[in-house]
Amino acid sequence: MPLKREDLRVRYQMFDRFALQDQTAYYKRTASRYRAASAQVNQIRALLALLAGLAAAAAALIVQSSFTVPGTLCLADTPPDYCSGQTWLIAIFTIGAVTLPAFAAFFSTLADLFQWDRLVTIYDAALENIVVADAQSPEDEIPDETTYRAALMAYTEGTLSVMTDETAQWGQAIRTPVQLEKYLEEAKQRVEALEKKTKDEGDNG
Repeated sequence: MPLKREDLRVRYQMFDRFALQDQTAYYKRTASRYRAASAQVNQIRALLALLAGLAAAAAALIVQSSFTVPGTLCLADTPPDYCSGQTWLIAIFTIGAVTLPAFAAFFSTLADLFQWDRLVTIYDAALENIVVADAQSPEDEIPDETTYRAALMAYTEGTLSVMTDETAQWGQAIRTPVQLEKYLEEAKQRVEALEKKTKDEGDNG
């Protein structure tokens, strides 16, 4: 028995509230969180790169002003404590210039691992597509029940299609690379061949 107009309207309101609107809020919230994470990592990398450059410049400046040219502070009649302190500063700045880029590389690896920028693109595209699906929602002014039902079906199918596409793209984002799968398969075959050879040699022996 076909559903009446009022039944269709109630189903539309439920789907709109608990499917489309909830999913839209989820896309917005997730994209905002990933965008913030990406921005924070970029800020940390830029700060570490700046500190590494400043540390290298400070170490070079101390060496040049105190140790390189005859007559400079530590090559003249300067108290040993001062030169010892300068030496410690050079060591500290040198360690900073070497280690800070390593920390920056760690955050770069973190960004490559979680792929926040790619995920933001996925959710932004899903938001745009779900707005298009929402534009197909049936209007209360539609007088014909058959037309209203057709508009409702197009609306629900479009919304579910957006959700399916977003889920599929997420699966592609976390899919194991083809090269890695091929390497693992070849390694498995080599292990099996080695085990078979060892077993054959044991039987022959």
